[in-house]
Amino acid sequence: MEEVRQWLNSSKSKGMALGLPNTKQALNRLNLHFDNTHIFHVAGSNGKGTTCAILAAALQLSGHSSVLFTSPHVSKIEERIRINGKPIASDLFDSALAEVMQISQEEPKIDLTFFEITYLCAMVTASSHNIDVLILETGLGGRLDATRTAPADTCIITSISAEHTEILGDDICKIAKEKVAIARPGIKIIIRDPENDEVKSAMCEECQSAGNIELGETPLPAQPIFVEIPPMVTTRQEAAILVDQALKRNGMDTSNVWQAKNSIRWPARMQFIPAAKTGGHEFLLEGAHNPSGMERVMPEVANIIETYKTQVWSLIFASSPQQEMDKFVAPLLEYCQKNPPRQIIVTAPQGGRYPGVEPQQLMNYFMGIDCDISAVEYPESALAILEEEEAYDVGLIVSLGSIYLQGNILGLLFLDSDDDLSLLAKR
Repeated sequence: MEEVRQWLNSSKSKGMALGLPNTKQALNRLNLHFDNTHIFHVAGSNGKGTTCAILAAALQLSGHSSVLFTSPHVSKIEERIRINGKPIASDLFDSALAEVMQISQEEPKIDLTFFEITYLCAMVTASSHNIDVLILETGLGGRLDATRTAPADTCIITSISAEHTEILGDDICKIAKEKVAIARPGIKIIIRDPENDEVKSAMCEECQSAGNIELGETPLPAQPIFVEIPPMVTTRQEAAILVDQALKRNGMDTSNVWQAKNSIRWPARMQFIPAAKTGGHEFLLEGAHNPSGMERVMPEVANIIETYKTQVWSLIFASSPQQEMDKFVAPLLEYCQKNPPRQIIVTAPQGGRYPGVEPQQLMNYFMGIDCDISAVEYPESALAILEEEEAYDVGLIVSLGSIYLQGNILGLLFLDSDDDLSLLAKR
């Protein structure tokens, strides 16, 4: 199956492409069936992955079979497709990949991107396994994201913020409409209340004209259901509230939602790794990927640090390129000034879509913090520096800034097996 992997890897050079015709054509050729499958489609700026994970775990605890498609992957490509919470086996992934490759090379050939290929593999997997529920996380935006081609039965919109403005527009209302455009004619769309009348009005307007004629849909109003979120809740609590509403509105079992929220192991998202797993040091991994995401998670990170047994902490930080780097690092800098870590090590994530920001460049942001600061090229070097010191002196190792950095850390700690990356621990 080396050939299909090479074909997939070669698609990375095509970059990202928003648009539906190629994916729709590929789906038509695949001729998949989802008659007995309920499809959830989730979009938003922050929290959509966590929402998908809690939804999948809650359904699994209730005895439903599921396929979950998310991106990006943290440690390995198979994570993007989870069958009943566990990363797809390599041979099953290769089999789906071969099917997608075959139909793409029929005349006229279909030029697919890396994301489109992995999404189509998830669709093939879900169809061949005849699962109860398929959960799809959008890659970017909503209206023109490849996942929009799926025949979804329920949509969910998480929190909205100004992100990817070069693609989605620089106006929050425009961005909200692009996300809400995943709404299908006549179906329910669960929306995190934006707490802004103008944004809410834009969302309702988009719902009124749900449907994409190019996908064979007959335009009809969707059914928006706005969900108010109490103040000061965590990311997981907010996601669980949305999941509870999505299941309840479909007459599905909601009894396991909060157990799912408390027990999921969602890699690189507020992931605590105890000393028993590492042989000494303890870690908190968080892959906040945009300014609003960093602003949202820092109070949670601060609370974990301040309630940690020694209240001592050290920071590993790395970032992929950011349009607004100053805004991205601001919440972290503010906390570091208030409660300086024992040391800060800046590095560069490995294996991401784009090269990481140079450590020396990032280091300049932290020069005013009263602690030891260093810059190293590789995460392996950062980890080696901290592991040379006693766990008590280092304290909680907080790794922030890039989801790819968290994948690097998990690999270095040998915590990237299928069992480690499964949503729920073995029972």
